[in-house]
Amino acid sequence: MTSVAIVGGRLQGTEAAYLAKKAGMRSLMVDKDPKAPAFGLSDEKAVFDVVKKEKQLVDFLTKADFILPALENDGAHAALMDIAAEHGLKMAFDAKAYSVTSSKLKTDLLMKEHQMPAPRYFPECRGPYIVKPSGESGSDGVFRVETAWDARRFLAAVSDPENWVVQEFLAGPSYSIEVIGSPGMYRTYEITQIHMDESYDCKMVTVPCRLSVPVRKEFSGIAMTLAGLVGLSGIMDVEVIDHDGVLKVLEIDARIPSQTPIAVYKSTGINLLSELADVTLTGGFAKAKPKQRKFAAVEHYLVDDAGVHWKGEHIMGEGGTLLHRECFFGADEAITDYEEGCARWRGMFINSGETEAELADKRKTMLHMLAGGERAGL
Repeated sequence: MTSVAIVGGRLQGTEAAYLAKKAGMRSLMVDKDPKAPAFGLSDEKAVFDVVKKEKQLVDFLTKADFILPALENDGAHAALMDIAAEHGLKMAFDAKAYSVTSSKLKTDLLMKEHQMPAPRYFPECRGPYIVKPSGESGSDGVFRVETAWDARRFLAAVSDPENWVVQEFLAGPSYSIEVIGSPGMYRTYEITQIHMDESYDCKMVTVPCRLSVPVRKEFSGIAMTLAGLVGLSGIMDVEVIDHDGVLKVLEIDARIPSQTPIAVYKSTGINLLSELADVTLTGGFAKAKPKQRKFAAVEHYLVDDAGVHWKGEHIMGEGGTLLHRECFFGADEAITDYEEGCARWRGMFINSGETEAELADKRKTMLHMLAGGERAGL
């Protein structure tokens, strides 16, 4: 049995542990927080601060076939690279590509140099604007301002304006795609649609998307071009927005993503962790598996005395230990910190159907049960 050491027990670690289980892999998880939410999903856990590079940590990591960093921490990445180099361990991580994609400023400069479509920077565009820190991923620190005066006032007030990105706000649906491989050998996977909450955090991923074949090919081409530009050896996801019929790149990240791989798995049966393991351990891909094509949705809800709240994925890191549940409140599967009698809990709910109507019916039943209309089935 292949085993993976997942370093990081929060959102990305949750994704990796779920995929490991579905792939029949043994998961060993490391986090410095003894209450890391994803510990409940792993086969074996250990509490270490990887930056300290303790011998017991090394002993734990050497039990795995490869190491998967599932966190965004430069110090932890550097320590793991040192450990892997010293002890001959394999890592599913590209530090060079990550160093580029973890900076929005570096990413945008790369796209500008190669004339890749992307949002324009302030002050070369009209408001409203999206403001985001260069070094954070996803929705962390992201907010909207309406006018050029608001943008100037913000940049004048912060101590490090050079570390902030101010770009035109673009309207339209957002999509994501993963690319895995090494230079000269890349694969892209099913495109997913990203649905945001009011704070620009992803609250739901759906698949398949209503995109034409030419647009799908265009998006796949953009992803593989970007992978080649950063010299990717590993996994990367690319997010775009369809603005007036033009795909514009919002973000690229060379690390294991969260949410979208589960949606891809539920829709197509393709496990991106298995694909990444093949590349990491053998240097190539296994024979491509035939795709199934189901309609799938992955979404997040917070349940408390005030009701059921559809929220972004950040809520999954704010509660207790996460466990995998099947046939849960009408959903096919859930990853949740629910306990009997608790007043406040959260869950990532996973559903699929052979048709769009079947998926819609499952979601309707699930929401009815979450709202208290029915509690049977637990």
